[in-house]
Amino acid sequence: MIDKRSTAKDGQRGFTLVELLVVVGILAALAAVVVPNVGRFAGSGDAAANSTEAATVQAAMDLYMADTSSLAVTANAVATGDFTVSDPVLSPAYLRQNPTKCTYTWDVAGLATQVACP
Repeated sequence: MIDKRSTAKDGQRGFTLVELLVVVGILAALAAVVVPNVGRFAGSGDAAANSTEAATVQAAMDLYMADTSSLAVTANAVATGDFTVSDPVLSPAYLRQNPTKCTYTWDVAGLATQVACP
């Protein structure tokens, strides 16, 4: 009597060694293409983050000058990056995060300049 419960046909019970080697070869080729391209973008995130932070600090300075109706501010270098003790005080009123990652100075016209970034 033939067992009808088996769903596999004769000779089709699994993958052959050749089929498995072909799949492994395709995966290796894809990895060889993808891995070097991913490594190329690893350092670009820090540069983009520093640029975005500089734009945020400049926006905070612009908002401060608009709120106080001032055309000039006292220029200060903030060595610690702690804007709560700066003059003008930019955090927490104008900057959401404290402290910033980088160090900034600003001139009397309110132009913020990124001095150092780790």
